[in-house]
Amino acid sequence: MSKLLDAGFTRLRKNKLFWILLGFIILFALYIDFINYSNMKNYNATIDFGNFPFYYSTMIGVVIAIFTSLFLGVEYSDGIIRNKISIGHKRINIYLSNLIIIIVTSLASYVLYLLIVSSIGIPLFGTSGIIFKDLVIRILIAFVTIIAYSSIFTFLATIISNKTITAVVSIMFAFLLMMVALTCFNVLEAPRYINESTMTNGEIKIEQVLNPKYPSEKKRKIYQYLLDINPAGQMYQITGRKVTDLKIFPLYSLGIIIVFTTTGLVMFKKKELK
Repeated sequence: MSKLLDAGFTRLRKNKLFWILLGFIILFALYIDFINYSNMKNYNATIDFGNFPFYYSTMIGVVIAIFTSLFLGVEYSDGIIRNKISIGHKRINIYLSNLIIIIVTSLASYVLYLLIVSSIGIPLFGTSGIIFKDLVIRILIAFVTIIAYSSIFTFLATIISNKTITAVVSIMFAFLLMMVALTCFNVLEAPRYINESTMTNGEIKIEQVLNPKYPSEKKRKIYQYLLDINPAGQMYQITGRKVTDLKIFPLYSLGIIIVFTTTGLVMFKKKELK
C-alpha cells in the first residue's frame, strides 16, 4: 500500500490537472473576497464572513467529479492498473490507495480555499457575529461530506473503464445531486399560505389562503430525508445554516462511504481488465 501511495502522490505532483485545480481554487477564493468587498464599498452591503468558508463547498462535488474522473481515468487508458496488478499489487490496495489520494486531494483543495479566503477576508470584513464553535462544527461536517463525495466518484472512476464515459457520468451525477437538492429545497421552502386576490363589488380584496403546493407532513419528511442524505443537500444546508440536526449529516456520509467503498471493492475484484 505504501508503494502505491508513494507512486500515486508522485504522479499527482506531476499532474497538470492537479495544478490547474489549485490555480482554480486560489482564483475562486480571491474572487469571493473581491466581489464581497466590492459590494461592501459600492452598495454599503453588510457582509457576513461566516458564509465565506462554504461558498466553495456548494460546488466542490462537481470539482471532485471532474478531477477524479480524469485523474483516475488515466489508470485504465494508460494501462496503469494492469501494470500494478501484474507486478503483484492486490486489487483492494489499488482501490484504497486511489481513494486515499482522491480524499487527500479533495480535502487539501478545501483547506487551501479556507486559508486564502480567511487570510484576506477576516482583515477586510472582521468576525463580528460569528459563533466560532458553530463555524468549526460546520467545517468539520463539510470535511466528512467531501470524503463521501470522494468515495462516490472513486467508485465511478474504478468500475467504468473508459475515461471519457467516466467523466461524463461523474459530472452528470454531480449535477444531478445538485438539482435534486435544489428541488427538495424549493419544495420545503414553499410558504404555507399565499396571497389570493378576489374582486367583490368592484373592489379587489387580498386574503391569505392555504398554498396548494405546500407539502404534507409526510412529504416534508421524505423531501427532508432526500436532502439530508444527499451530499449536495448537506452542503447547501450547511451553507445556509438551515439545519435541524447537524449530527445526522456525518452518519449519512459515513453510510455513503461504506456503501460505495464496499461495493467498489467487490466490483473491482471481479472486474475483467482488458
